[in-house]
Amino acid sequence: MIAYNRTASRARASLSHIDHSLKELARRRIISPGRYRNWRQRLTLAGSLCDLAPCRFVIESVKEDLALKQGIYDEIESALAPTAIIASNTSSIPITVLQTGRKNPERFVGMHWGEPAHITRYLEVIPGRHTSPRTLRLTVRLGEMCGKEPTKLNEDIRGFLSNRMMYAMIREAFHLVEAGIADIETVDRSFRNDIGWWALLAGPFRWMDLTGIPAYLLVMEDLFPKLCNSVEAPKLMRETVESGALGIANAKGFYRYTKASARRWEKAWVEFSYEMRKLAEKYSEKNL
Repeated sequence: MIAYNRTASRARASLSHIDHSLKELARRRIISPGRYRNWRQRLTLAGSLCDLAPCRFVIESVKEDLALKQGIYDEIESALAPTAIIASNTSSIPITVLQTGRKNPERFVGMHWGEPAHITRYLEVIPGRHTSPRTLRLTVRLGEMCGKEPTKLNEDIRGFLSNRMMYAMIREAFHLVEAGIADIETVDRSFRNDIGWWALLAGPFRWMDLTGIPAYLLVMEDLFPKLCNSVEAPKLMRETVESGALGIANAKGFYRYTKASARRWEKAWVEFSYEMRKLAEKYSEKNL
């Protein structure tokens, strides 16, 4: 395996994170001890994008900057074999946009991972207009080899599946707070104790099957016209970002944190993710 980071110091710093993650996966028996042992010997830190030439599958995971991504593709396309697959971990940019103007557009595909990527079973695989069936098939297969339960979209769309659903929810959450209906803590508590209670077991359609479909139509007819449909980012969100808040990364977000409490929340998030993985596997569609 070959990895490249545009910042050499960040590439070196990632080694301790990888070691800790693999060690924990082995301790919890998600991977075999053999896959943890000597892992460093199986990873090469590349000094340039040209060093990716031997790779048959490359995953790009830089920030959501189209020009930056296109510049990287210019470099790696000239280094890789024509049959090598190039996947993007973009969260919202349509894959058709990313593959436009490429030498071999059929090898470009979306591979949207969720955090924490080494624990969750989440993975979206998104075809662009020119993505080949071979590219899709091999991308899904790689996801399965990584222990994921890949979701393959039929068509390309901005935001894909999970982000479109999540941001619709987040928009409504901001609206409820900004309109004075409830404060942030109350909105979060309501979400956790309702949607958060059932969403790991069932998606929205299965949930309607489980709880009775007709009632939802009655609510939709009355509620849909009242939901927030703003196309502007919420004022509270802009103010929070402009204040320098990063969340637990700098102990400043929608909630107040100390450095110690931020670390506790981060640790809880990781532990929770491991426990949810067990539940997701126990109650998977395959097992039901």
